[in-house]
Amino acid sequence: MKIRYILVYLAALTFAVFIIYRSAHHDYYNAVTVTGATPKALSRQVPSGFGLSVEGMTKKTYRFSHSALRAFATTRIRTKEISPGGNFLGTYMYSGIPVFNILEGVAPEIPSYTGMDTPTDFLVTFVSRSGKRVFFSYGELVMTGDNLPVTLAYHCSQLLPTKDPDKYTYNLNKDELKGLRLIAPKEPDTSRYLDDVESIILSVPEVSGIVLPKRKKKCRCVSDNITVAERSLKHEAVFTDVGRSQIEQWTRVGHGTGYKGTKKVSGYRLAPFLETNFADIKPDDFFLFVSCDGYRCLFSAREIFSTTDGKSMVIIDDMDGKRPSGGNMLACLEDYFIDRSIWGVSYVVRLIIDGDPLTDQEQR
Repeated sequence: MKIRYILVYLAALTFAVFIIYRSAHHDYYNAVTVTGATPKALSRQVPSGFGLSVEGMTKKTYRFSHSALRAFATTRIRTKEISPGGNFLGTYMYSGIPVFNILEGVAPEIPSYTGMDTPTDFLVTFVSRSGKRVFFSYGELVMTGDNLPVTLAYHCSQLLPTKDPDKYTYNLNKDELKGLRLIAPKEPDTSRYLDDVESIILSVPEVSGIVLPKRKKKCRCVSDNITVAERSLKHEAVFTDVGRSQIEQWTRVGHGTGYKGTKKVSGYRLAPFLETNFADIKPDDFFLFVSCDGYRCLFSAREIFSTTDGKSMVIIDDMDGKRPSGGNMLACLEDYFIDRSIWGVSYVVRLIIDGDPLTDQEQR
């Protein structure tokens, strides 16, 4: 008699566990019911124990727990990964948070001495648990479009072929992520991928050896020439043999002011312009563009030379058949916002970013 009661109790317990599990995974089983197959692109949560801080030139230090990170909109990205040395590392599927989604909720602390009111000249440094660092410009994380965004991934799975997946040996990374992995899927290799990211640091890179125009808001100046500079060396830019591009329809949307019109533009392609005016450009170089009114934008060489966004950048000298009112204009045609498309470009400065980001006090 007791055995029968025990069996009934176990059966009831098993049924209750099944009902609870089925209720907790209600959406998943509904999807299976509809498709008749096991879905691969599943919604996933940030694992417990994952976290991130954002600090440096910010109004305060932001500390996101795994629970806070779960509030951000996520994305799913497939990658074909190549090492910096050209070796194939595999194909993977990530779930993660676009860095843009995090940074748009962070208030930058813009140094008053710069005269800037936007952080377009900021450097963004990602730091891993072991202290390794990779660098991005603020603009390439925030002003660009939504296609293949730089992302902090919290889940990674192998993307396997449908035929004999058990025999597939080309995926070298098989372990679960132990922390946030920074991925840059637009780029041709994994140079700026970083495992176990724990913090993001915002800073303004130091410019030494050259005096740049000071920021003057609402100043309508004109720049007829561009000076290229590195440390204390500078000379007037040349455009000889630099290729040109023409864009029939450039729709411009400002981050703060919205729609600003659609134009037909033409000008010199940015990457060849830089190669003509700077010797021996390295992938880790950065370039600071400065308008005659002091407005500044920082760009990474990796974005300019290695992505489709960079390859579309031009220095415009013709807009709807006329020269732009401010003279030479930098246009980032694939950006969603035009905050990096600055008129009256007067200086382009090459910067070498190395070591720790400088603090505000060190830059003073």
